Amino acid sequence: MIDPLVWLALGAVTLVAGSRSMERVSRRFPITRLLGGGWMLLALGVIVGPHALGVLSGERLHQVQPILVILLTWTGVIVGLQCRRALVRAIPSALWRWMGMDFAVCLLLSVVAAGIVARIWRPESDAAQVLLTGTIAAMAIGWNPETRGLGIRSDAPAKRLAILVQGGAGGLAIVAVMIASLALQCAYETPQGGVVFAPLGGLLTLAMEIGAVAVVSLGAHEILRDTREDDARTSLIVIGALCLLSGIAVTFGGSGLLAGMIFGATLGMSSRRMRGLEGIISSAEPVVASGCFFFAGMTLELPLALDSATTALTIGAIALMLATTRRVLKPLIMKIALAPVAASIALDSPIARAPIRQAPLTIVILLAFAIQDSSGIADQLLAVAVLISLFSIALTGFLSGQGSPAT
Repeated sequence: MIDPLVWLALGAVTLVAGSRSMERVSRRFPITRLLGGGWMLLALGVIVGPHALGVLSGERLHQVQPILVILLTWTGVIVGLQCRRALVRAIPSALWRWMGMDFAVCLLLSVVAAGIVARIWRPESDAAQVLLTGTIAAMAIGWNPETRGLGIRSDAPAKRLAILVQGGAGGLAIVAVMIASLALQCAYETPQGGVVFAPLGGLLTLAMEIGAVAVVSLGAHEILRDTREDDARTSLIVIGALCLLSGIAVTFGGSGLLAGMIFGATLGMSSRRMRGLEGIISSAEPVVASGCFFFAGMTLELPLALDSATTALTIGAIALMLATTRRVLKPLIMKIALAPVAASIALDSPIARAPIRQAPLTIVILLAFAIQDSSGIADQLLAVAVLISLFSIALTGFLSGQGSPAT
């Protein structure tokens, strides 16, 4: 029997997240700007979830899983829209170098970190290292694109650095989704709690999913080209495409993030710029992000709520280790990569702390892992991702940036 309580909660969250009042509240408090959208609703999800008041249990959450998959697909579309031809062509060589170094260093360190974590959580399974490498890499790669909360200087060098930060965050978000999708297809948790490593089967399944999504994306794009962008049918076509893409993702064992990203890239790389359609999709980002964060709050396992103190300490220690590594390495990578253009950008401005902060998309990626996993390890990794975000904010010393004029 369908419990109406979870639908009432979902409707209330949607209304609140889409209201102007919530937007004003999120702008009023610096911590919400620094962390990114949806964090207050993540806290609400924790409160009403099974690990706190228990108003919404795991069984009730399962009833709205189709809605959650569509939210993940919509998030992927927003990420994929950054593949616009004009934006890709405008990426300077310094930013390509910065993104390449960040990806290479983070992926290498993720292999080491995953090896340590795998032996803590799954000492009997070598395949767990593959799965954990992908998820930890998704946590490590990239940074938070939000810049206003850092109190950036308004001079031209600071503005140029802010543009690089936002562009690099967008590009590396695409990489993070691809890495996590590959890991989830090639190494996955079984219902019995074991980890199966099937690279050939995983790659074949991933190729089939990409092919099916590409066909649907091209077909939907052609249909959308024949409609006016202010036509109500456009919204219905987009919703239909999201449902179809979500169904394809679930059929092939995906989360919807990759399918949505391919669809978004198809729209973004089109020769015809559909500004109205992009506006419809992007304007819903606060509501979509809030919904994902609300579900993430209900899903994650808080360290204080765990029965084992050892597990709680392990989660906290892993998060602190990864956040500290981010605090040390991210500024170093930035300075090395941008050294040739250091004279024209403000590496001494508050925006230089931006790469330390974890991208909010990481929470969504871990949520996609959690809805496919039945062993509980994804819930704990989600807690790690949340703690990394909080630790990285603390390590940036966000209070020192308040009061400065923002770009």
